[in-house]
Amino acid sequence: MKLSELIKQLQTNYYKMLVIVDNGHQEEKIIRPLQAEGWTAVDVTDAILKLIETIPENKLKVRIGGKIKEWFNSLPDRLVLYNTSILYSPELGRLNPVGAFKYKSREKEIVVLLEGHLSGNRIQYSSTRGLITQKWTSVK
Repeated sequence: MKLSELIKQLQTNYYKMLVIVDNGHQEEKIIRPLQAEGWTAVDVTDAILKLIETIPENKLKVRIGGKIKEWFNSLPDRLVLYNTSILYSPELGRLNPVGAFKYKSREKEIVVLLEGHLSGNRIQYSSTRGLITQKWTSVK
């Protein structure tokens, strides 16, 4: 299915989030056409690293959720979120990348690019620290 068709379907969903598993790091193939249509691409790792600069290390897991919500609310309405692997980090409490943005996808159109592979209704992400599994649900 073409990206433009997926975006049209996205607009009719209650949760306006499209999750794309991209292990080939070819995000530009998705980002460029969407930017041409007015979407904003955001490197999540860069943004999170800037957010955590102001949080003491021993308070990181407790405060990061609120900081992410505040940051996310400041973003425009049509977003492509890429380079999201930092969210799986144990230092951040292994946040669920889909869950972190799903609630606000009622108000904003979001395309999330994730690394990993699908296993039923789960996205699994492997790292040298072991396998991390995040459950996702259909956003229709």
